[in-house]
Amino acid sequence: MTGDALNGWTPQTFASDTTFRLPYSPDHALLARRLRTEVLDGRGFAVVTGTPAGTMSTRAAQEFATSMLGHLGEPLVQGRGPDTSLGWLVRDEGVSSYTDDRRFHENAYTSKSRGYLHLHNDRAVQPFGQEPDCVALLTHRKAMRGGASVLVDGWTVHRILRESSPHALDLLSTPYPVDRRHVTPQGESPVVWAPVFEQADGRVQVRCNLKRIETAGELTGEPIPPHQRAALETLRQVLARPELKLTIPLEEGDCLVIDDRRVLHGRTSYEDHSDAARRRCLVRVMLRCAPGAEPPAADVYAAREVFHLVRPIQA
Repeated sequence: MTGDALNGWTPQTFASDTTFRLPYSPDHALLARRLRTEVLDGRGFAVVTGTPAGTMSTRAAQEFATSMLGHLGEPLVQGRGPDTSLGWLVRDEGVSSYTDDRRFHENAYTSKSRGYLHLHNDRAVQPFGQEPDCVALLTHRKAMRGGASVLVDGWTVHRILRESSPHALDLLSTPYPVDRRHVTPQGESPVVWAPVFEQADGRVQVRCNLKRIETAGELTGEPIPPHQRAALETLRQVLARPELKLTIPLEEGDCLVIDDRRVLHGRTSYEDHSDAARRRCLVRVMLRCAPGAEPPAADVYAAREVFHLVRPIQA
């Protein structure tokens, strides 16, 4: 990867949205090789277009997602207790990201709401004890209006901070507490500590969830020191820059695949169909990706078998 590529991208980097779109291939091993080139070794994300997921039942779309993406990496179990799945359903289930007094609802699965989702990456909270390398969102059904994905390149943010606010970047490279009450594995701490930016495997890696850092103080009993809060505010201002945000409306059958160690993602709010059968539903798959090559075929088949051993969240 060139030095320019390591500095990241902005929306202006792409001549058109066809630059980051890959046509679906039923040869999933071939598709995985193309995704690896674009997502893990390239820009950090891609959109696979034209999958048959929009014509399937919800359960079939879950199975299809894990089968297709199992060639890129090992699908990770999501959920707790009886509601575990390799294909997590991102859909409105009446959840609100905020309580009645407009306080952020730290126990909520915000993916189960219709509201705006702030920029974050999933590995920041180590969901269900996992550290995904990639996160994929397969569009089974799209909303009536809105619900577009919003991406920001963490490498671009890192470069901006390095050039304009090196002191803040130094502080953001020290550990912060992160609240993970909503995804805490049984018997483990609801707080994890990690830097927002770190150097690992010869590259910058990101763990960013400002909302969950803000609420972590309730669990640690200690407020974040003023100098670290100031660094978070500098980061917040950079993330708010509209010229850094790439907005991608996803059509039914589209699958957005993100390098979760690099690219932050969020969502615009949406209005849904009155017909429950048509309401927005995405299948989220988290993947652990082996460096350098797709997993052996035996691992792919094992991942498919695991899907039938865990209970999917019912449609």
